[in-house]
Amino acid sequence: MDYNAEYIELLKKALAAETETVRLYLAIMAIAPNSALKRLLEVNTDETDHQAIIADLLLEAVAGESADQEQLVPGVE
Repeated sequence: MDYNAEYIELLKKALAAETETVRLYLAIMAIAPNSALKRLLEVNTDETDHQAIIADLLLEAVAGESADQEQLVPGVE
């Protein structure tokens, strides 16, 4: 596997892991006490930021162009 193919494969795995993490946080939020929701929302926002950044990196690696997620999704840092 060449460097670029390995990089792309790892980005794919990272994006899948971020998506699974978001699902986990949503499941936690479904049963969490109201007092925890604000903090869990903050954590979930961080994870969706990660998804947007990895999606941009993945598209750049595959197609040579950005999906502009870091610009299109408000607040991504």
